[in-house]
Amino acid sequence: MRWILVTFSTLFTLNSFSYVHANSVKYQYGCALIPAAVDLNYYQKAYGKTGAGLHSALNAIVKTGAHKFTYKQAWDQLRYTDEDPCNTQNVILLYSGRSAGKNTNNTTGSWANKMDAWDREHVWAKSHGFPKSSRAAYTDLHHLRPADHQTNMKRSNKDFAEGGDPFEKVTGVFTTATTWEPPDTVKGDVARMIFYMGIRYEGDTKVPDLTVVEGPTQNATPKLGDLCTLYRWHEMDFVDHWEVNRNNRIHERQGNRNPFIDHPEWVQAIWGSKCRANLGNTAMLIDQD
Repeated sequence: MRWILVTFSTLFTLNSFSYVHANSVKYQYGCALIPAAVDLNYYQKAYGKTGAGLHSALNAIVKTGAHKFTYKQAWDQLRYTDEDPCNTQNVILLYSGRSAGKNTNNTTGSWANKMDAWDREHVWAKSHGFPKSSRAAYTDLHHLRPADHQTNMKRSNKDFAEGGDPFEKVTGVFTTATTWEPPDTVKGDVARMIFYMGIRYEGDTKVPDLTVVEGPTQNATPKLGDLCTLYRWHEMDFVDHWEVNRNNRIHERQGNRNPFIDHPEWVQAIWGSKCRANLGNTAMLIDQD
C-alpha cells in the first residue's frame, strides 16, 4: 500500500477519479468495486465555470431527463442502488453501515415497524421543502438511502452539525434536539448528497429552491444546514468506489448523476468562497492502491 500526503489546498488539483480510501464500512467487507468511467460529455456545459454560473449549469444538466419514481417504487430502486457488493441479497444501511436483507424493510410482512427493519431515509429531510410524495425531491434516489428504522426516526428532520450526545444505536453518531452528526465514515457521502439537492432543485419544478445554509434552520423551510460543516466533511471524507458505483446505478435508473461525486472540486468552486477560511491548515492521506 502506498500513501501520499495531500493538503486540502492541493487536493482539488488531483484527477477527480483518484478516490480516497476512507477506511470505512464501504471497504470492510473486502469486495472490490470497479466503477465504469463517466462520459465526459455529460458535463460539457459546466466545464470552465465557477460560482453561480457553475451552479446554474449543473442544475440544467442534472434535471434534464431525470425520472421520478413513486414512493413505493423507491423500495426496489434502493435494493439495487445500495446493494451489498459482497452479498447481493442485502443492502448497506446508511449511518450504521450494517448489511441488511433486502426484504427486511419496514413494510415487508413481520418486519413492518420493527426497530431493526430498514426505512427510506431522506438525507435532505422532506419536511424542509417537499412534504408531499408527489414531489420529485421526495423520491430522488441521490439522497434517499436505506437506514435502520430506529435511526431514521431519531435523525428525524435535524440539521447536520457536530456535537451532542452519543446515539446508542450507531457508533459514531452524535445528536441534539436539533442536530445530527453521522459517523466519520459517511460524513462526505452525506455532504455530497446535500450539495446535490442544493443544485438540483431551484424552484423550477414543484419543489421550492432548496438552499444549503450556514447555521440552524427552521422546520418547513426549504433550507438545511450547516453549510460549512458539510463542506468540511466533504473534504475530510473523500469520494470512494462505493459512491461512484451508486452514482452509476442511479444514472441507469433515474437518468441523472451527482456531479459532486464525479467532480469533487466543484464543491469548492461553488461554496469555497464562504467556507474555505474556516478549514484551517489541515491535511489527509490518499491511498493510491
